[in-house]
Amino acid sequence: MDVFPTRLKTARKAKHYTQRQLATLVGMDQGHISRLENGGKGVSIELIQALARELDVTVSHLLGEEIRDETGTYAATGERATILSDSSTPQGLRELASNQDLIDTLNITDADWTVLESIRLPDNVSMDGYVQLLITIRAIT
Repeated sequence: MDVFPTRLKTARKAKHYTQRQLATLVGMDQGHISRLENGGKGVSIELIQALARELDVTVSHLLGEEIRDETGTYAATGERATILSDSSTPQGLRELASNQDLIDTLNITDADWTVLESIRLPDNVSMDGYVQLLITIRAIT
């Protein structure tokens, strides 16, 4: 469960919840959410399910599990799958959506994909340009 703290915090921030707000929604105290986000133990499957429900993510996402396709590579799901399947998606965004290592490093969420996809940039913007855009968006929200 090494990725759980990071995914929990990222999903909480994507929903613009404070730790206290999320804690109230799932029936616990803010300190417990803080401990979970900092790698503490003490999380039941019921709590993980409640957190996933409130954060609009899957339990698999919070636990860091990824779905692999028949070739053994990660299968794209959600907004990322939409980006990859849309032939009008700019090449730089398509390259980012295809780079699993970068996706994992940046913890790109469905909410991030939705924002990146909604901003129309010139077709010649590179993958690095989309990474810079994502970082900028996160810095101002």
